[in-house]
Amino acid sequence: MEQVFESVKDIEKQIAGFISQDEKTAEAVMIENAAVALERYVLKACSKTKSRVTVLCGSGNNGADGYTLCRRLAGSCKVNVVKVKEPKSLHCISASDNLISVFQSTSSDINFYDLNLMQGSTSIEKIISKSDVVVDCIFGTGFHGAVDSDIQKLFEVVNNAKTYRIACDIPSGLDSTGENISSLSLEEKKKAVFAADRTVSMGAHKIGLFSDAAKDIAGKISVAAIGVSDSLFRLCAEKVSEKNKIYLLEKSDVKCPVRKEENVHKGKFGHICVMAGDKTGAAILSSSAGFKTGAGLASVVVSNNCDYEHFKIPASIMVSSEIPSTATAFVVGPGFGRNNDFEKIISELKIKDCADKAFVFDADSFYYKELIDFLIENSSEKNNCKIVLTPHPKEFANLLNLAGVGNFSVKQVCDNRLELSRKFCQKFPGIVLVLKGANPFITVNDTTFICNSGSNSLAKGGSGDVLSGVIASLLAQKYDAKDAAIHGVLMHALASRKVKENYSLTPELLIENL
Repeated sequence: MEQVFESVKDIEKQIAGFISQDEKTAEAVMIENAAVALERYVLKACSKTKSRVTVLCGSGNNGADGYTLCRRLAGSCKVNVVKVKEPKSLHCISASDNLISVFQSTSSDINFYDLNLMQGSTSIEKIISKSDVVVDCIFGTGFHGAVDSDIQKLFEVVNNAKTYRIACDIPSGLDSTGENISSLSLEEKKKAVFAADRTVSMGAHKIGLFSDAAKDIAGKISVAAIGVSDSLFRLCAEKVSEKNKIYLLEKSDVKCPVRKEENVHKGKFGHICVMAGDKTGAAILSSSAGFKTGAGLASVVVSNNCDYEHFKIPASIMVSSEIPSTATAFVVGPGFGRNNDFEKIISELKIKDCADKAFVFDADSFYYKELIDFLIENSSEKNNCKIVLTPHPKEFANLLNLAGVGNFSVKQVCDNRLELSRKFCQKFPGIVLVLKGANPFITVNDTTFICNSGSNSLAKGGSGDVLSGVIASLLAQKYDAKDAAIHGVLMHALASRKVKENYSLTPELLIENL
């Protein structure tokens, strides 16, 4: 689990003091370290001796990283230095001038180009087409808005070339939240943003790299040290970002339910109960997933209007018209419908010693006002009731409206998922929110966990029903609400990666892969 930051500028100022008392010297050292990290990934990507590497350099310290990288690559690779923007920052000017003065007339391995002057035999298309690796050092994390037309043409050329692409710190053209490209198609993004195969984030993970909009253009994300150890970086971060509580979940963080005792019985592992509605198939998927991930018992509760007789229900799943007295974790919402008696369901659940139970609300439950009343009654951390909510952005937009947090569009939810998740969880302390998406955000109180391990194979009807059952199963097995959400999301995401062809994953196969 690694920390993620909304901004690292203040942290870098703290780090600078450990490197040198002179601010300019400290910045120069950090730039050198950034170039060292980039060099490592460039050389790793180069498959042959004297590979061709093209470095796109901007005007600020991101550009300085690029010019410094070119110096380090001299002799190892054939390097094309492309000035995309005129150097402006002190370090960018210095690194550019130094590179030109030393290598322009003395090395045949480095060629210098100015994007604004390139045409004919030195067109950018020809240079990129012959490059094994292209490195983006144009803009940094402070970028906002949209790139100009010349850079759009550059991105279109680079992103459609058969070359390995590395971004320095953050793909150029992407802002700190991903909001500026969130409404664009993938083809449109390829004109607006550098689409990286790998992003080397300097110092720490940045939140913008984990927006849904960045999923297609950030590639594999790595963190590079810029001059101090990880522990010292965290110390500096605590001084200026003590309220920053955002974490990236890793594969190694997952804790599956392991049965260590031999002398046990099914009751020890809980009983999940899924409340069925209009579409009984969703409830069957949810209960089957819960049973697969360790619950001792799994039931589907049906009403008179359920069509469960038309489904082949697994023999391991019990069907009942009433809530089982032994049930310990409930799933409400999958396939429930929007015209059923939700109030009756909530009333029945309240009677079942709610303070000792656990609940997962999903799907259609987010369209009923009665859910908000239930959350208000049970949102105190002093209450032993464990509640996890698993909406997708459209459902969350409706939930925010019902809860009185505000009226937001789906796009606004996607663009501001961290801020809106925090607002909701401040209003309902202790309740765990899993905001689904390309990178699910799990928030409780003021802490957010991000999972970027999932595959696009999950974009199938029923995947969310499986997730609700997995989380409920962990709740039934005595995980607390936060851990059930974290480990349930991770198990779900990693299971999606096991399918050979990403189009072929079905909910049933996803359950099998858990």
